Amino acid sequence: MAEKKSIGIYLTSMSMGGAERVARNLCKGLVDLGYEVDLVLVDATGELLDELPDPVSIVDLNASRVLRSLRPLREYLSTREPDILYSMMTEPNVVAILAHRLSMTDSRLVVSEHNMLSHSSESMKDQLARAGAWGLYPLADDVVAVSKGVRDDLVATTRLDSADISLIYNPVDVESIRKQASQPVNHEWLTDDSLDVVLAGGRHEPQKGFDTLLGAFSRIDAEDVRLVLFGTGPETTSLQTRAVALGIDDRVSFAGFVENPFSYMGSADVFVLSSEYEGFGLVLIEALACGCPVVSTDCESGPAEILEGGTYGPLVPVGDDSALADAITATLEDALDSDTLRGRADDFDIESSVAQYDSLFRSSGT
Repeated sequence: MAEKKSIGIYLTSMSMGGAERVARNLCKGLVDLGYEVDLVLVDATGELLDELPDPVSIVDLNASRVLRSLRPLREYLSTREPDILYSMMTEPNVVAILAHRLSMTDSRLVVSEHNMLSHSSESMKDQLARAGAWGLYPLADDVVAVSKGVRDDLVATTRLDSADISLIYNPVDVESIRKQASQPVNHEWLTDDSLDVVLAGGRHEPQKGFDTLLGAFSRIDAEDVRLVLFGTGPETTSLQTRAVALGIDDRVSFAGFVENPFSYMGSADVFVLSSEYEGFGLVLIEALACGCPVVSTDCESGPAEILEGGTYGPLVPVGDDSALADAITATLEDALDSDTLRGRADDFDIESSVAQYDSLFRSSGT
């Protein structure tokens, strides 16, 4: 780098989630490029804190909720004056814009949207955040969308034009994923060569479409096929009840929180994303990096881009358990080879994504 730059990356916490993993990977890539990186957290907690590079400075705003981090974030900007403030997710983005304006800092403000705002209106908080995005996103110096679908959605739901939005796919630590995938897997079905294992995981909530997945799995009439569903959430109990009602509970394992999901991906026969919508679908790339064949709903947004319209794995209509069952069965019978799948994941590695961020940060301003 011709000039060392400082950046503050602002988000809620470092609990195990998609945006948090992206923040970890972005920290790694920017440190490697010579940036001075502050990770500015509403609440400095979470399992992923231990996975950050040593040069990253943790700034704990010590706030009980995102809105209450407005004042300490403004103080951080006024005192630290980083060259760049990079914010992640809708509510933090809104607060970051307000703090940036109030601090009157020269820091360049880059906000990144990881979700479909058109789907984020379930609660009053979601509606307020969406209204804030509509009014405030044009005040940021730069806006990043993590997929073409998210970019199109921003154009439809805010006052931004497509030309105002940079498209940068999320950075994926492909090398680290593969190392973890090679570790022993702690599940008896995944070590049994006589079984074909369908794997899925994530937070158990309506967005993820796990009820559709269970319906699809109930259509697969093969005694040697099993489903492992990791993760937890508000729908866990109802999903377990549904598995019993479908008569498949003896072939479905609710694995709960899994410390190393990549060892599961490295051993599974197919990974399924059954979501109703996504911002990007990071987990698909993680599965591909492990050489695991994938099947996905053709949901908004990300999967069709990641899988190149079905080139790297079947895409089926959202909520169609029959089509999902057919795609899973077909993939179990005839999957793409692992090298091809791993090669696609390499297109999303940290170096490629962070190079685009570096170019954006240096394009003008600071």
